[in-house]
Amino acid sequence: MHRSLAVLLVAVTAVAGALTSATPVRAAAALSPAKVVIVVGATHGTTATYRKYADAAYAEAIRHTSNVVKVYSPSATWSKVKSAAVGASVLIYFGHGNGWPSPYTYDPNYTTKDGFGLNYDSNGDGKLSDYENRYYGEPYVKTLDLAPNAIVLLHHLCYASGNSEPGHANPTMTVARQRISNYAAGFLQSRAQAVLADGHRGPVDYLRALFTTDQTIEALWRKAPSANGHVSGFTSTRTSGVRALMDPEGSSSGFYRSLVTDPTLTTTMVTGVVDTGRHPAGLLVPGHAAVVTEGAALYPDVTAASTGAVPEATLPAGTRLRLVARPSATAVDGSALYEVEGLDDPELDGVVRGPDLAPRDSASPRVLAVDPASPLVSPNEDGLADTVALSASLSESAAWRIRVLDGDGATLRETAGDGAHPAATWDGRAPGGDPVPDGVYAYRIDATDAWTNSGSKTGSIRVDTTAPELQTTAPAEDSLTWFSPNGDSYRDVAALTASTSEGGSVLVHVRDEGGTVVRYFSVPAGAGSVVVAWDGKGNDGRVVADGRYDVRLTPRDAAGNTGVGVTRSFGVAALLGFLATSKTLFYPQDLDNLATGTRLSFTLIRPANVTWTIRDAAGAVVATLADGEAMAAGAVGRTFYGKRLDGSMPPTGRYMSYVNATDGTISWSQVVAFEMSAFSVRPSTTSATRGRSITITAVSAETLSSTPRLYITQPGKPLWSVAMTKVSGLTYRATVTMKTGGAAGTVTFKVVAYDSGARAQRSSASLPLR
Repeated sequence: MHRSLAVLLVAVTAVAGALTSATPVRAAAALSPAKVVIVVGATHGTTATYRKYADAAYAEAIRHTSNVVKVYSPSATWSKVKSAAVGASVLIYFGHGNGWPSPYTYDPNYTTKDGFGLNYDSNGDGKLSDYENRYYGEPYVKTLDLAPNAIVLLHHLCYASGNSEPGHANPTMTVARQRISNYAAGFLQSRAQAVLADGHRGPVDYLRALFTTDQTIEALWRKAPSANGHVSGFTSTRTSGVRALMDPEGSSSGFYRSLVTDPTLTTTMVTGVVDTGRHPAGLLVPGHAAVVTEGAALYPDVTAASTGAVPEATLPAGTRLRLVARPSATAVDGSALYEVEGLDDPELDGVVRGPDLAPRDSASPRVLAVDPASPLVSPNEDGLADTVALSASLSESAAWRIRVLDGDGATLRETAGDGAHPAATWDGRAPGGDPVPDGVYAYRIDATDAWTNSGSKTGSIRVDTTAPELQTTAPAEDSLTWFSPNGDSYRDVAALTASTSEGGSVLVHVRDEGGTVVRYFSVPAGAGSVVVAWDGKGNDGRVVADGRYDVRLTPRDAAGNTGVGVTRSFGVAALLGFLATSKTLFYPQDLDNLATGTRLSFTLIRPANVTWTIRDAAGAVVATLADGEAMAAGAVGRTFYGKRLDGSMPPTGRYMSYVNATDGTISWSQVVAFEMSAFSVRPSTTSATRGRSITITAVSAETLSSTPRLYITQPGKPLWSVAMTKVSGLTYRATVTMKTGGAAGTVTFKVVAYDSGARAQRSSASLPLR
């Protein structure tokens, strides 16, 4: 990677102390000179939508900089995009993405991969349209002449964030990471220092944070509104010296957010304006200057200089001086006078005329960002975080020194060098080689530029060799909890709850009965409660075979210390699923032909013996549809007309379709509920209170010829009624206020109406009355 942070083009406010989770916000300032380029490629029928998204980005960008350039389809050809992108600090692209790995032909040069889909006259008719495009891949985008420290924002395109195309299967974690690394590679060779891809959200929030906050690009990305909380880092397979991050929607699926960035790149480095290494326009006091007149007069004091006395010495051109004061007196010719000291010769001091001087760098170098933001080290020789690497970016090239200090200010480690990118490592040990005790230690970064301007930044490093504890876990240790990961949303995941003594992550290993690890993943965890969910899939993304599995949770803190794990057992039974009823409410009891039955169904993933019964709310069997019947794999459906085997009709009420399937090894049961009543009567609360209102909703099983009426029987009060109001379709509603006084007991709400066949329909519900 061509690492060019070009710190001479940026400005930040130095913040003493370690970076915190709070985002510093810039004070109101003039418009940034940063150039923003917004590109909309030819994306067929989606192009108009992308132009709308791009206009929203333009409206946000123009609030912060006047230099915003739009290159939209059908005019977004490669030549126009390349020309517009020159000097861009922010490059935004909407359009087709063509990345690698993909289902298409591999090209080792990525000629059409990992770049832009732009306008091209494919049919040779001399016209451009939203429906003709050509891919300009990595060899093209790496020639973009972006500004130093530029960021590229890729929105709504395939592959860039690791995702697939719509309708294609989710990639594996490994493939997603390859796609992210590959898509960023060319842009990072074009002087960009960050490539951010968001497949679902547009750039407006990112733009606002870029121009209005002072934080690292990584922090901006982590705290964006679209964050999913599943961030993991990985090593880029294409570009060294960067941090690659992904934030999928699930722990291993939905790859729509990614970032590849220099870890010390900040928002101000992308959009800022001040250069601490630049010579100021005029002489500053205090400040620095260089003699520009050969043999310039050096007077011993202001009096001698203002009266035209003979100078005590002359100075050669190029002599470097420190300006310490500007007297009110002037030279004989009226020019300003300056009291000076020698920058390189401490014995030199006196007074010099202003015309003999030129202003020189008088601003202190600033530490723009330090990575990691919260450094940790765990010197216990476990191979995890045994050392911590600190790196920083300076606002200009300088001589720098990084020190690690104990509580008394004694130096534990010191590293020095020159340049704009200080870096040092510490192994958590004292100078004698012994590990220091757990606790918080300080680091200090000092920088001195060529004109002796000095700046510094301090922060803290935490030493932690204590392993976290997994304090409680559910389900219980001696239990075997079954679940059915077949995608029907009924007990599809195995859920475990635990409590950790400190933040970090929980490592999850799933082993089959033979002890083979079929799935491994980790879950971020803060101190306290954490929920771990296993979706029943192996590392290959497919649901594991039915059977028993052990899920082991192991706590690991942010320093890499690993605690004692716990194991819980789960049974996987995907044999049976997708129980359904075509109607949740029907009314066969009135023996008409309006709502006579429901179609009940389920799916078997392999042959099984099935027992299928209809049960009432108490669990008693009302009817048997199958009794140990051998059934083939696939969908099974039967119509139930509400009758017992003897042909009689059970009473109205709630019932369940209960299915049990077994293949001789695995047995699994599942239910789906339905109601046989004229109306499903649903009170808004579980009890009624005198003097307070209650809402009754009634859903009719059949079409009606009259509006339902609600009759209320309240203990100690005469029967009363109200008309219900149609809400939609077969749904009606009424709100009533319970009468005060009367007796305690049970209140009954009865709904009465006539169906379209002129038969009376009635159903009721009772609640305790308070």
